[in-house]
Amino acid sequence: MKYDLVFEGGGAKGGVLVGAYDLFAQQGNTHGRLMGTSAGAITAVLLAAGYTADEMLTTMAERENGQSVFNSFLAEPASFTKEDILTGAVGKVLEGVDFTLIPDFVEKQMDKGIAGALVKHEKFRHVYSFIERGGWYSADNFVPWLERKLDSGSWAKGQRNYGKMTLAEFYQATEVDVSFIASDTWSQRILVLNHRTAPKCPVAWAVRMSMNIPLLWQEVKWQKAWGSYRNRDISGHAIVDGGMLSNFPIELFLSDERPVTKVMGPKQDNPVLGFLIDDATRPAALSGSPFESLDLIKSNIRPGELQTVIRIQRLLNTMMTAHDKMVMDEFSHIVVNLPAGGFGVIEFDMSDDRREALVESGRIAMRKFLENQSNTSPFESMNNWSENVDRIANKILSDL
Repeated sequence: MKYDLVFEGGGAKGGVLVGAYDLFAQQGNTHGRLMGTSAGAITAVLLAAGYTADEMLTTMAERENGQSVFNSFLAEPASFTKEDILTGAVGKVLEGVDFTLIPDFVEKQMDKGIAGALVKHEKFRHVYSFIERGGWYSADNFVPWLERKLDSGSWAKGQRNYGKMTLAEFYQATEVDVSFIASDTWSQRILVLNHRTAPKCPVAWAVRMSMNIPLLWQEVKWQKAWGSYRNRDISGHAIVDGGMLSNFPIELFLSDERPVTKVMGPKQDNPVLGFLIDDATRPAALSGSPFESLDLIKSNIRPGELQTVIRIQRLLNTMMTAHDKMVMDEFSHIVVNLPAGGFGVIEFDMSDDRREALVESGRIAMRKFLENQSNTSPFESMNNWSENVDRIANKILSDL
């Protein structure tokens, strides 16, 4: 049977999505439209490019210099200059500290001396990146990696050569309707990136923006060359992970309201199935201790122990789950819960055993879901959903 599939985000936990899709495909099922956020966006784009579950599992196991290739996405930020410090937010702080008994020209020389010392301090590079560029790490390696994946191998439509394509070109080449969810932090809007809404946006950058976990990775600024978003110029806007506003907008595939179909295209006859990463449930096959957060540059500071970070995490979790909790409750019968408790969002370099436990968790959950499906039509009671579907979908797209 052909389903429209929605994949939730979850960073390194996304391996559970691949396991679930592997069992889903083994049962003879295929996909129609695809939609994903963050790790779900990576899953969606690979499926749209014709990747099989086996190919995705091979990709998950890729290693570089003895580490998972995904670990390279936690890259050192680019270097900066003394002038960068003096003209940015740090420079404004230095300038704002006024020692009344010290002449201004002396203070300016002191500021330059402090800036010069900070440039030489390698660990401060992450602090500067966090303050000035919105993230502790750079993900500069991600786009080249994804472009290589989209140019690698072949499938029914021939040799893959999609790495440099725009969303419009990607749709024309693959004939797969795929959407990626991102968040515009400047205008506080959800972005549904597809060939209708942002035809000139490069497909690799659309995924990069969708997976951009706030504060972990540097913000992506929308480039003028990427054209408009729904005929609006958003050049220079800071774009981050779609999970900021909705990590699981399954209702966008269910509603046939005009504001929604303008973004998603006409509603399809395919049943819809959501792949939801369940952080609260630990896979039965998982052994060992839960993942612990990474040290910041091998110092004694752990992100999870800082009160400021804890507060931010609570705020982010509230923003990311309040809307989606309503959706999950409403459409629980078309959502597969995939246990991934005990795994870390940034546990990219997990062991082979842990990765296989995560993948197997997805397979087991999908098998149980398919076995428990009733024999009734997947469209049964759709009319009963319509009011709530439209209400929720219009709410998320109300600003569009």
